[in-house]
Amino acid sequence: MENFLKEPNKEELRELNSKILTKEWTCIKASFKPEDLIFSFLTFKYGKVNAISFSSDDCEIQLITNNSGKFISIEGKHYYLGLNSFVSIFPLSIDDILPIISGITVSTIIERRNYSDFEIDILNDLIKLGVIVEENLKIPNYKSLPLFFSLMLSFDPYIPDITGNRENSIKMLKEINIQETDKLEDIDETKLNSLIYKIISSELKINPKFSREQIITKRAYYLEYDSLELAFALIYFLDLKGNGDIFQFVISPNYAETLIYKFREELSKGFYIKDVNETANYYIVESNLKSPTLIQLILLQSGKIKRNKPVAIKNEEGVFTSRLQVPSLKEGLVKIEYNG
Repeated sequence: MENFLKEPNKEELRELNSKILTKEWTCIKASFKPEDLIFSFLTFKYGKVNAISFSSDDCEIQLITNNSGKFISIEGKHYYLGLNSFVSIFPLSIDDILPIISGITVSTIIERRNYSDFEIDILNDLIKLGVIVEENLKIPNYKSLPLFFSLMLSFDPYIPDITGNRENSIKMLKEINIQETDKLEDIDETKLNSLIYKIISSELKINPKFSREQIITKRAYYLEYDSLELAFALIYFLDLKGNGDIFQFVISPNYAETLIYKFREELSKGFYIKDVNETANYYIVESNLKSPTLIQLILLQSGKIKRNKPVAIKNEEGVFTSRLQVPSLKEGLVKIEYNG
């Protein structure tokens, strides 16, 4: 295998994309992860790929992630991407802004990393196409949502007693004289600093090393859509239903409106995460949140689990995991046997 471990530049990655899109291929092999799927569906949309496989090693194109970073293998030759998301090699087009910015963001969430310098350059390049890039609190869609709802949907960072809890979120804001209908941009600097202090104080309960820098991040908005909220929605519905929503989103990005509407509707009443029990094969988590991967994201931050074991949800209907957590031929939630 030829590993070109020198950090690639923009021109090299664009040439790699051109190489993929200009030739006909039998299939592309990808992992069942949001970023890999977005890349594969964009390749299907603009290139000549006849099939997408999650298992065949005979595909001419393969997406590879290992301890060294990411590679795209083309007919056995490996091209190094560093830590950059697979979707970052696509040419910037107004028709694909939402898949690209959400693909980059979901990559950072799943991999627990910051945006790379190359990805930040892409976000900045997209400004001329109407994208807004700014640095602010890392909570979903603070431009459109009431602040209490943005805090409720904060999976990363997870805010103890606030994430998923409507009543506690509203109560915390009222303690610093922020009203239930206020958005982040409605509050003054004094209230913002008080809010940040409360969030950090809450975070320190589960992570003594937590700092202000971990809740302030660069952010990409396009039209009324926030890349962070879209990334969470894509993870949620990939767990819950399978890859159909991601395919429709990539092929017709205006499907984002439906995705976000359904995501907010399902999570608006809040959710709980209770007991965590470790078995030989799973972390069994009592919760009414339907996404094992979002639960995993929360519990990794609180230090209650390790990444090397999948998460399964226990609710009144049984115990379920997903194809994002374990290899499976079935998409959506997968029921497993558990006698605990």
